[in-house]
Amino acid sequence: MSERIWAALQRTSFADLKRRVTVVDVLLTDIRRVTVTGAERFAYHDGDGDSAVWYFTADGRILLLTQWHDSELNTYGDHDEADEDFAVQDSYFDGVPADLVGLVRNQPETTESFNIRTHLGDSIHSATGVFWFDGIRWRVAEGLADHCRRKGIDVYEESGLCCVNAYLLGEEFTPGRYFARHHCADDLDAAGQRTAMDAIRAAFARHA
Repeated sequence: MSERIWAALQRTSFADLKRRVTVVDVLLTDIRRVTVTGAERFAYHDGDGDSAVWYFTADGRILLLTQWHDSELNTYGDHDEADEDFAVQDSYFDGVPADLVGLVRNQPETTESFNIRTHLGDSIHSATGVFWFDGIRWRVAEGLADHCRRKGIDVYEESGLCCVNAYLLGEEFTPGRYFARHHCADDLDAAGQRTAMDAIRAAFARHA
């Protein structure tokens, strides 16, 4: 499934992707939105440690971080070797342009992105998946890809691309389809379904 999501991401235009990400951010993010200098930031988390964070730059590039808490690539946790954990996490970003990495290095923690720190206080956002769009095509960060090759890890499965399921990549993106995929209709009475659909339709209409 993760390779299917990766292929769908490659086929999705910048404008369509930003619309999907914006709509999901409006519908599913119930926390204070975080602003960063140099990019527009959108985020989603499921409340159980899984998240997707997007940074869209004015020149048409994108940084995507995914965090899947069950992944072999997860460096966040109760570790004693802080510097070692930081070095591993930091290495995942090798090959990503410095200005994009700067969006997540030595930045405040957020609900979706915890920091991996050194004993001296340097930090970088935790992520099991580091991907970036150069304006033409999507790339897996070279450092993450190299780490997975050395460890024999499937980068697509373990990076947490499943965390972008909310955006229905490769599928029709309509209010009805979104409702069917992300709301348990059986758990809502008729009034609840109407309320949910009204909110979904409004978000889609605002970002048509």
